[in-house]
Amino acid sequence: MENLGSDEYANPEALVSTQWLASHLDDPSVRVVDARYNVRPTGKGSFEAISGRSEFEKDHIPGAVFVDVHSDLSDPDCPLYILGPKRFEEFMGRLGIGADKTVVVYDDHGGTWSARLWWALRYYGHDKVRLLNGGYRRWREEGHAVEKTVTSPKIERFQACVRPELRVSRDDVLRAIDKEQTVIVDALPAPFYRGTLRLYPGHRAGHIPGAINVPSPSNVDPETHLILAAPRLTDVWRSAMLSPEQRIITYCGGGVYASFAFFALHLLGHENVALYDGSWMEWGADPDLPIETDPHRS
Repeated sequence: MENLGSDEYANPEALVSTQWLASHLDDPSVRVVDARYNVRPTGKGSFEAISGRSEFEKDHIPGAVFVDVHSDLSDPDCPLYILGPKRFEEFMGRLGIGADKTVVVYDDHGGTWSARLWWALRYYGHDKVRLLNGGYRRWREEGHAVEKTVTSPKIERFQACVRPELRVSRDDVLRAIDKEQTVIVDALPAPFYRGTLRLYPGHRAGHIPGAINVPSPSNVDPETHLILAAPRLTDVWRSAMLSPEQRIITYCGGGVYASFAFFALHLLGHENVALYDGSWMEWGADPDLPIETDPHRS
């Protein structure tokens, strides 16, 4: 697997370039997944989800299949959480993802949305998953082929092997607060972290006590749509003052930006990382859970 010339990353194999993917589109061992998604303010103090499915149907990378990172990956019995193992197995199988497949995921926001599937596959034991550096925007800018045809892949057998250490619950987070060897990372934009904006109308504003703020979009170069090179990515995370022996917990609004923070930390070599799947959707709705609001922290 190509390392993009980014040997400074501790785990460069987590990324592939548009050039690498263009040369592997006909490789039957590669499954490409379009995970475009977005949200926009409604003007009523909330956000409206925008699935990328209609954009996918207009054009996409040849051979790609589509995943809605919210509706497709959320457990229908408890939408706060990722699909359970059996449902995840069935869904991946329908996408043509089996044990032998290298999965390449992409979106059009530098990976901030598609990382949700990257994390989910790793959580369920599938390490052969890569993020397309620069995503669909860079793919189009470089003039690579696109198509409108929707692929119906052959059903594969996917077997989930849960890695419980990659995911934590509300109670785990409660126990982690004020623990010196645990760092809690809020991956939301600063106004939500500070409590100056409310993420969900019915939820409280603020952040989990003691959490530090590293907004997920800050890991991406807004001009090139590429993940920041290793030295700049290290600078983004320098304020967190992380050390190798620390346990890191990432969270956001609903587990998506937190997955991208998880991805960035993996690139930098932090392996003791877990995602709080319920994130602020769960924490901010419970009046019995502690919160902080501090406009001076960032």
